[in-house]
Amino acid sequence: MINSKHWLVSLDLSNMDDILIGYTAFLTSIIKPKTITFFHTVESGPTALELAEQFPEIDSEEEFLDLIRSELNDKVRGHFDDDSIEIRMVIKTGKPTDQIINIVNSIEPDLLLMGKKVGYAGEGVIPKRILKYVAASLLLVPENSRYNLKNILAPIDFSEQSAKAVRTAKKLADGGNVTAQHIYRYRAQFFPYSLSEKDKKEVDQKVIRNLDDFKEKYGLGDDINYVLSIQKKERVADVVYNQAMGDQTDLIIVSSKSKMMNSFVSHDFMDKMVDYAFGIPLLVQKNKEKHQKFLKSLFS
Repeated sequence: MINSKHWLVSLDLSNMDDILIGYTAFLTSIIKPKTITFFHTVESGPTALELAEQFPEIDSEEEFLDLIRSELNDKVRGHFDDDSIEIRMVIKTGKPTDQIINIVNSIEPDLLLMGKKVGYAGEGVIPKRILKYVAASLLLVPENSRYNLKNILAPIDFSEQSAKAVRTAKKLADGGNVTAQHIYRYRAQFFPYSLSEKDKKEVDQKVIRNLDDFKEKYGLGDDINYVLSIQKKERVADVVYNQAMGDQTDLIIVSSKSKMMNSFVSHDFMDKMVDYAFGIPLLVQKNKEKHQKFLKSLFS
């Protein structure tokens, strides 16, 4: 995300657009892309007909799309006064999920920004689908996002990808607080047997050694708050949420692994994070080049 030059922002003509556009403008004060493309899909079928009926003076689909483009342009221009950033507006018709995937694969942005309506049931389906089929990093922005990046949380699994997430967090926080959280659990035992305290201590000590090796291997330093969290009966996303709430986190960063086929399993960690109603911006960081190769080999 730090070196991203082209952003794609997905709008949906709801109140979420103002939040998403405002947050995008806020991000440009920290990272300045060369180009931002704002994109909206007019969903074909009954939805498009209902919208068109509100404007009986419109005689053609082209005029209708131009009207939407004009409305969205007015919204966007009200937030951006930096002429060094090229602003584009693209309007398409069709199915939103398909069109978003198509435009991402066409213009190959570095970062895709989408709204996350955590207060509504059923939200999160489109981001979960898109996550699997695009190579761009994905930033989900909920309704109550703060214009702040002083407290950033990065869940880690001691991999190279999670080390990159921590580095991104450090650069974005710029002297703020970065927490790297590793979540682990004690191995299950058959009832009525339970893990002894000695066995638990051995597991704890092994995790601490792995953390020390992780810090040394990737040169992350001690200016990070490292947290080791034990997962009990709660969901793993609940453990992340509890840490985020305690830290008053402004952003959560997770890194996707392009080489692992299990990243395409519907119930994996990444899906659970995207689906969870955090109420905090969530950045799914990807290596664009590796993911592009992976997707090409998968669908060739």
